[in-house]
Amino acid sequence: MLLSKKLYGLFFILLMSASVVFAQVPQQMPEQQTTEVSDDEIEQFALAFVEIQNIEQKIQPEMVQIVEEEGIEVQRFNEIMNAQQDPNQEVDASEDELQKFASANREIEDIQNRAQREMMEKISKSGLTVERYQEIMTAVRNDPELQQKLQKNMQEE
Repeated sequence: MLLSKKLYGLFFILLMSASVVFAQVPQQMPEQQTTEVSDDEIEQFALAFVEIQNIEQKIQPEMVQIVEEEGIEVQRFNEIMNAQQDPNQEVDASEDELQKFASANREIEDIQNRAQREMMEKISKSGLTVERYQEIMTAVRNDPELQQKLQKNMQEE
């Protein structure tokens, strides 16, 4: 139970790492435009999506361990990270906490960079480009019919 709370606490870090894969690709389509996605592309997307989820699940415990080994609680790590990312919020942390945070953050960035490379490789191996994967991800998020197709495809696998 405690581990699941810690993993949940690091969930936003994972979202950041996954978002990094997609943030590198500029959005070229207006959001209102409908993206056509073939059945083959849904299948390719599903394969890559599952692989990316597996990578994320693999790195979660690694990141928790790094934070804990630095002697800082996961929740506190997240508080400091949120404060540093919000220009309107002041970081209320001791020098010791900031040093522990910085050390853990460097290691987490290394893990995220490795995971990002793995994710991009999995997308490529699925037969999609990162750009197309991102387009399909956006389309799936906005289209309930595509969501159903994806769920059906993933259940069949």
